[in-house]
Amino acid sequence: MDTKSCTFPSALDMNKLPIVRIKLNPPPLRCIAEAILPGLLENFENVSAEVVQCPDLTQPPFNLTSEGLCGDENVLDIGDITNLIPSIKREKLYNVKDLKQITGSDPLVIIGACGGPYPFFGADSECVKNVKMAGDCVENGTHIYMTKSDDNTECYHKSLPVDEMRFSLLANLFTSNGIKGEVLKIVCEVRKGPLNFSTCISEALAKHFGDEIIALGGVILMENGKVKVHIVKPSLPKIPMKSKIELDNWLHFIELSPPLVGVGCIVSHDPGLNLRLQHFHLYTDRNDGGHYHDDTEPKTIKYTGYFNVSKQFIKID
Repeated sequence: MDTKSCTFPSALDMNKLPIVRIKLNPPPLRCIAEAILPGLLENFENVSAEVVQCPDLTQPPFNLTSEGLCGDENVLDIGDITNLIPSIKREKLYNVKDLKQITGSDPLVIIGACGGPYPFFGADSECVKNVKMAGDCVENGTHIYMTKSDDNTECYHKSLPVDEMRFSLLANLFTSNGIKGEVLKIVCEVRKGPLNFSTCISEALAKHFGDEIIALGGVILMENGKVKVHIVKPSLPKIPMKSKIELDNWLHFIELSPPLVGVGCIVSHDPGLNLRLQHFHLYTDRNDGGHYHDDTEPKTIKYTGYFNVSKQFIKID
């Protein structure tokens, strides 16, 4: 779509939007590992959870902008589904540059799942946010995925330029200083229950910790087994959508083959802020990706996740 003649809203200043900060007192990673094992074992045949040194996430297959997940850790929930239903709020355009002031971190590394910057193509997309800001230097490893038309499910991929830092509608992001250190490694193979990997972890955390908020952010590697994702159609409707079911009609559901990597967040409990408890977007070195739903080959699936726990939860807008 030619966007030269289109008029788009300016990005909102997140520093001027409603912000709720919740200071967290997370348990040690080893305690989290022990707490989630029973829930994981109910849903997967083979499970392990342990504390390890983070692998270098700048290397394949992760290819992120920073080595690790440690230092001044935050999980952020920005916007929500009400920006999509019953009508799309095009004014909900944000810029991750604002998060440097909001978190007070430098360097600031941002990974996670969000809506792509609508003005960049004049169409909606799934966005894999991957940004590092250190001083005045910015490294942008962000990817977006969309389909070529409403009728064509072929995935279209674009790496965003360094100066395109915007996203639309909603986001679930993990921020840190990006340094290496200890992380929680979770491996699950052969799914026997109904829950996907991230939902299983969220529910296992909730069962053990109750109303205490445990917020994780990090990466998932899917080494075996195919996975179901969705990509939004380029022309989401202008008419009101009454439910998520109607929204689903404007999504393309496709199956992706391993290896796959996902970035996003997992939260155990919503204290009444209309939070999304788990949200991951996937990418590959084959230029396809999308919003993670579930695995489609449970007998062969293998997930390996590397996570850190947040010391602060931030809800914006």
